[in-house]
Amino acid sequence: MLPRRILKPEKRASRWRSQALNCHALRGVLRYEAGKLFWLERPRAMIADQRSFKTWNARFAGQEAFTAKHSEGYRCGTIFGCNFFAHQIIWALHFGDAPGEIDHINGNRADNRLENLRAVSRDENRRNVKRPSTNSSGVVGVYRMGSGWRASIGIDGRSVHLGNFTEFDQACTARKLAEVQYGFHENHGRSDAA
Repeated sequence: MLPRRILKPEKRASRWRSQALNCHALRGVLRYEAGKLFWLERPRAMIADQRSFKTWNARFAGQEAFTAKHSEGYRCGTIFGCNFFAHQIIWALHFGDAPGEIDHINGNRADNRLENLRAVSRDENRRNVKRPSTNSSGVVGVYRMGSGWRASIGIDGRSVHLGNFTEFDQACTARKLAEVQYGFHENHGRSDAA
């Protein structure tokens, strides 16, 4: 079933905590295996009538869950009447709670293997994003300015000017040094092909 709406990240965390989802309940209906979730057979007590019970288990038990793809590339689905991203559920199954932000280390939003997920702050998550499709220089934060190049970096929601350079390589070096100084992830600015 495709979710009608996925909550924005800042609302997602509060909606999660307001719901009665817990590891025990999740483990009773879902199984994790190699980055994917699978529906478990539902016990009779969870389903209102015998016919629905048989139908649900015949149709869904053992099938992959959370297979819908969100417009932003995340796998998503509905459980207990609420929409969630698969990585939230996987994290909660293993660690007991879903943090406000979960980063996909390799940048592939559909890759929900546990070793590819990490709990991060919003600022940390912004420091591991792919290169925007609108980027024309090939390096995030480096752009043409007149006959030269300008380098900048976003820190705490504001743009920090790193300098104007005559050579493209100088601007790239300044940007990379700033990424190291401010703790950006090594994958930050990767292309889709990476």
